[in-house]
Amino acid sequence: MSDFSLIRDSKSTRIPHGFVSELEKRLTGVLIGKEKRKEYQDHLVVRTFAVFLNTLKEDSFRKRMEKDRRAEDLVLIFYSNAIKELSKGKEQDDDSWKLMVDRHVALFVRLLALVLKGHDWAKDRPELANRLSVLENKLLLQDQDLMEGNGTTTTEVVAPLSYDVKDMPLVQHVAKIFGMTTSQAQSEIDKNKSTWSEKAALQDLKTYQTHLNLQTHKTLSRDDFESDEAFDAWKKSEGPDLSQMMLAIVQSNPELAKSTPGALPSISPATEDDLTRTSSGRTGRMSHAFDQPVDLSSLSLGGDESEESDTYTFIPSDPREVYRHILSQALSHDLRDRELEASQASSDGPSMKLLSKQSTELLNEICLRWRIPNFSRIVLFLDVVQSKFVDNEIDLNTLDSAFTFVKESPSSEPRSKRSSMAVSSVFDRQKWTVHDLSVMQVSLAKLHEAMLRELYDVMMDCFEAKPRPLGPVMYILENHIQADPSYTEDPEDIDRFSSYVQEGLAQKATEKYQNMLGQLVPVDGDTWEFDNVIQLGDSITKLALKIQKRYRNNPEIMG
Repeated sequence: MSDFSLIRDSKSTRIPHGFVSELEKRLTGVLIGKEKRKEYQDHLVVRTFAVFLNTLKEDSFRKRMEKDRRAEDLVLIFYSNAIKELSKGKEQDDDSWKLMVDRHVALFVRLLALVLKGHDWAKDRPELANRLSVLENKLLLQDQDLMEGNGTTTTEVVAPLSYDVKDMPLVQHVAKIFGMTTSQAQSEIDKNKSTWSEKAALQDLKTYQTHLNLQTHKTLSRDDFESDEAFDAWKKSEGPDLSQMMLAIVQSNPELAKSTPGALPSISPATEDDLTRTSSGRTGRMSHAFDQPVDLSSLSLGGDESEESDTYTFIPSDPREVYRHILSQALSHDLRDRELEASQASSDGPSMKLLSKQSTELLNEICLRWRIPNFSRIVLFLDVVQSKFVDNEIDLNTLDSAFTFVKESPSSEPRSKRSSMAVSSVFDRQKWTVHDLSVMQVSLAKLHEAMLRELYDVMMDCFEAKPRPLGPVMYILENHIQADPSYTEDPEDIDRFSSYVQEGLAQKATEKYQNMLGQLVPVDGDTWEFDNVIQLGDSITKLALKIQKRYRNNPEIMG
C-alpha cells in the first residue's frame, strides 16, 4: 500500500466525495446478483464482498472513510477481511487459498476503478485511477514486487522500526517527568521490546473487547452507572475507538494482517447458504448479512486462549490510579517549568500554562489506550489539583486556572452555548460513573474546606494597611465550587464558619484597638489629655470608614 503514499497531491489520490455511497450500491449489486460482470458472480467472491459490505455499513467505519477518503484504507480492510473469510476451514499447512486472496483483492480494486470511471471521477483523479490499475494488474499476475511501476522502477526504502530513545519524543518526556536518564529508559526498552509488541497491543484490545461484550465486570459495567442510558452511551462510544486503534496498529505493521487473521474489526458475515439461497424476494438473502452486531471479540491472535486472561501487556491492573500518579508527576514537572519561565516573563506576567504540549499528548495517549473515559480524566485532574492545593503545592491563581482549563477544554461545549460549568458537556453528570461522581463530591468538599480556611485567613487581614484581596477566594468559592452540580451545601458548616469569623474578627478588632490605644493614649493615667481621647476617636472612625469603603462591594461575606 506504500505505492499510494508516494503521491503527495491529496486530491489526486483521495477518493471523491460520494464515492463510498456509490461503492456501497455497487457492492450490493454483487450480493443480489445485479452485477453483470461474470467475475463477480462466483459464490466465493460474493461471500468475501458481503463480509466487506458489512464492515462498510458500520457507522463509525463509514464516517471515517467519508472523512479521510483514503483508497488504501478500503483496500487494506478488504484484504484483511478476505484473509479471514478465505482461510476458514483450511488446514494450517494449506496455503493454496492465499493466491485466491490476491484475486479477490484485485477484483475489489477493479470495482473501485469501475466506480471512478462510471461517474467520470477518473478525469479528476488520474493518479488514483493509475495506481488502482497498476495494483490490479500486479495482483492478477501474482507479481511479488508491488512497488514496481509501469515502465519505470521505483525503489522504496522503508525505514526500520526504531527502538532508540532518541527517536521517541514521548519516552524522552516520560524520562524527564520521572527523573530517569536516557540510558535508563533505553535499558527498559531493550529489556522488554520483545514483549512490548504490536501483536501484544492487539491482544490487549481483543481481551478488553471480550470482557466488554461478556460483561465480566473487568471493564466498566452497568453497575458503574446510575442509569441504563449512561451505560449504553459509554459502551457505544467504545466501539469506534477500539476499531480505529486496531486499524492504526495494522496500518503501522501490515504484516499483522497476514499473521493475525481477523485483526481488523468486522461484522459477522452471512453464511454461504444465506447468500446463495433462492428466494422470491432478493432483499431476503441480504438481510442476515446486514443485521449482525459488531463482533471484535472473535479475533484470533494465536496462542492458548482456552482461558481468557485479564492480564494486559500495556494496561495496568488499576488504570485510574496509575494515570492519576502520572498526571500528578507531569503536572508538578510542568508547573516547575512554569515558575522558571515566570522569572523571565515580561511585566504582563507569565502565560497561564498548566500542562505542556508534551504532557498533554502523553496523557491523551495513555487515556486512549487504557480506556479511561473523558469524564474520568476531568475528575482525576481536578482531584490532583485539589490535593496539590490542600498540600500548599499550588496557589489560588493556579487553582483558578485549573478549573478554567477544564471548562475551556475541547471536550466542553463552545463558549457561546454555555454560561456556566453546570451546562458544559464535561459536567453532564448523568453520563458519569458512580465512582467519578463520588470522587468529585469528595474533592469539592475538601476544596471547600480549604477555601474556607483561606477565606478566614484573608478576612483576618481586614484591619491591616494592605490586606490580601477577597475577590480571588470568593470567585473560586462561588463559581468553581458552590456552582458545581456535585457540591452539597452543609448549613451547619456555614454557621460554624460564620461563628469562627465573628470571633476571629472580634479578637482582631480588640488587638487593633489595643494597639491604637497604646500609641495614642499614655499608659500613665495622670498624663492623659482630652486630646488623646479625641485622637483615638478620630483614628477609630477613620479606620471604620476605610474598612467600610474597602468592602463596599462585599458588605456581607458568607453570612
